[in-house]
Amino acid sequence: MAETTPSVPPRVFEHDSRKDWGRSVLLVEIPDKRTFLFEDGAERSFRPDYWHKMELVELQPNEAVRIDRLARRNQAPAPGSGRKSKAPPKKPDITFEQQVAYFMKLYPVGFEDEAYIKAERGEAGTKAGEKLKEAALERAEEQLSRKRVSKMVDGDLIDELHQLAYEFLVGTKSTVQKAEATRFKNMPAEARIGFAESLRELLYGDRSYPIRFDSFVAALDVEGGPTWPLATLLQALVYPTDHLFVKPTFMKKQALILDIDPKYDTTPNSTTYEQFMKAGQKTMELLQEAGQRPRDMWDVHTFICKTLSPKAIKEATGAE
Repeated sequence: MAETTPSVPPRVFEHDSRKDWGRSVLLVEIPDKRTFLFEDGAERSFRPDYWHKMELVELQPNEAVRIDRLARRNQAPAPGSGRKSKAPPKKPDITFEQQVAYFMKLYPVGFEDEAYIKAERGEAGTKAGEKLKEAALERAEEQLSRKRVSKMVDGDLIDELHQLAYEFLVGTKSTVQKAEATRFKNMPAEARIGFAESLRELLYGDRSYPIRFDSFVAALDVEGGPTWPLATLLQALVYPTDHLFVKPTFMKKQALILDIDPKYDTTPNSTTYEQFMKAGQKTMELLQEAGQRPRDMWDVHTFICKTLSPKAIKEATGAE
């Protein structure tokens, strides 16, 4: 069900010289102090002679509500709220060494195996590989370049950019489910400009990455809310060595195997994404130490998915 917007949306502020803090909501207002909660998760208080630095940001009501929720994500629970801490998630019954051994059983030559390349990477420019990784990366380099994205945003080609993003969602095999892509396609017309601007900021902005990621998620006005695959595909295609496409079921397992707390939330957020990136980077390092040659984070993603399905874990560990 789509989220409803309050009749009076929250006020959103931004410090005139500290854009890196992100936008904020007003928490406390008393005669000699105002306290704001920023997108970077920090609370900051200002005396009256600094209040003029906090500028009111004009936003659509839906966007203001999302910024308010994002800013409050890391807020500590109120005393006596009764929020219980969850039991730590169970580590999967497989070691990293068993993952590698199982992957080599599937692809004896590793990431250079002909069967792996044919099934996962493909060859750009061929019909058989048009929905696989190499073709998608080639398209992204051209069609989601800084110049082209900026031209579309500045030229008011918002619907065209939205359609282009949709084509990547449905045109990249084994990434975003069709139902997710359809919900994205049905994004309200009035929300698409926010999506377009936040996509440009995500890919090419100057603010800190966590703020850019959370702002992008906030702009994904889709029924039922954005999913991890929807929130992470485009950046992973533009920056395949620096960013990770996330299927959370698999990434949670990999993080736990490597003793990394995923700090998981079903709603995409920068805190969890940073933990997933730590797990992905560590997996890359360990694969290289094991003599493997992953090209980028897409190979890391595929390795994780191929070795951490229930069937794979059972076969890799000999469990009954």
